[in-house]
Parts: sequence; C-alpha cells; structure tokens
Amino acid sequence: MKVRLACVDDLNEIMELYHLVSDMMEDSAYDIGWRKDVYPTKEIVLLDIEQQTLYVLEKNEKIIGAIVLNHEYEECYQNIYWQIYAEDEEVTIIHRFCIHPDYRGCGKYLLKQIIKIAKKDGQKSIRLDVLSSNKPAICLYEKCSFLLQGHQIMDYGKPVIASLYEKII
Repeated sequence: MKVRLACVDDLNEIMELYHLVSDMMEDSAYDIGWRKDVYPTKEIVLLDIEQQTLYVLEKNEKIIGAIVLNHEYEECYQNIYWQIYAEDEEVTIIHRFCIHPDYRGCGKYLLKQIIKIAKKDGQKSIRLDVLSSNKPAICLYEKCSFLLQGHQIMDYGKPVIASLYEKII
C-alpha cells in the first residue's frame, strides 16, 4: 500500500470512492450525512487536490482511501480545551476521511501514515471532528491514540452532535 498526494487525474476515481461510501452509509446506523453530488462535491475535491491537501491510499494501483489534511476548522473548535496550545499552522485538521468498504482494515494504516506526515511537517497535534454516532470511526481513532476532547453541535448538513478528538505528535 502507498499513500501519496492526489493529482487531478485521480479526481474521477476519488469521486467514485466518495459516492460509494456515501451510498453505502446512507440510512445506516453510521450515516455520516454525505450525499452524492451534495457533499463532498467535485468542486470541493478538486480544490483539495489543487491545494495539495488531499492524500490517497492506493493498493494495487487502485485508490481505496482518501483523507484531507489542512489547518481549517469550524468555529466551535475554539470552544474546546485542547491538550496542547498550538498556533493554527501547527495543527493538522483531518477532513473527508474515507476507506473503500472492501478495505475497512486499511483505515488504521492510512491514519498511521498521516501521523508520520504531520510529524515530519513539524505539526504539534492532529485534530478532527466525527459524528458522535459513527462508532466504527471513533473506535479507529481511539485505537490510534486520539483522545476525546469534547462534544459540539456542528452542521453536517443538519445540526448534529460531533465528537472532537486530538492526538499529540
């Protein structure tokens, strides 16, 4: 398996992955609120690629995972007492993380590689928000030593309770 920055040539394959994941999770106990052509849109993903913030996980030359790393966060992050004080540019924020349903066990590998990338880039911590009902994702984050920092009401297309996590690196 290999983690690399996404390129424009990957756009359609990444969109297929996001659509597959959103379709499979819709109306399930783990519905994350993503909807085909609503979120994430092709424009959002293209911007992620252009800004060099979108990483993909490849296995046998097939994209099986995607994750966005940047420094952008929702305003409610400021309401959390994080483990460490850090300037915005010293904190990596995870967005739009997904793994192809046939490769669920590979999420841990992708997260571990992302932690290495953030550490190499001199980051102090990694933060994220996750739908509080998304138990599989929460289990994965906790296995990778992310610690729950609190809960906030966030807009995931509708108001939801999100859990906010942090990992010091």
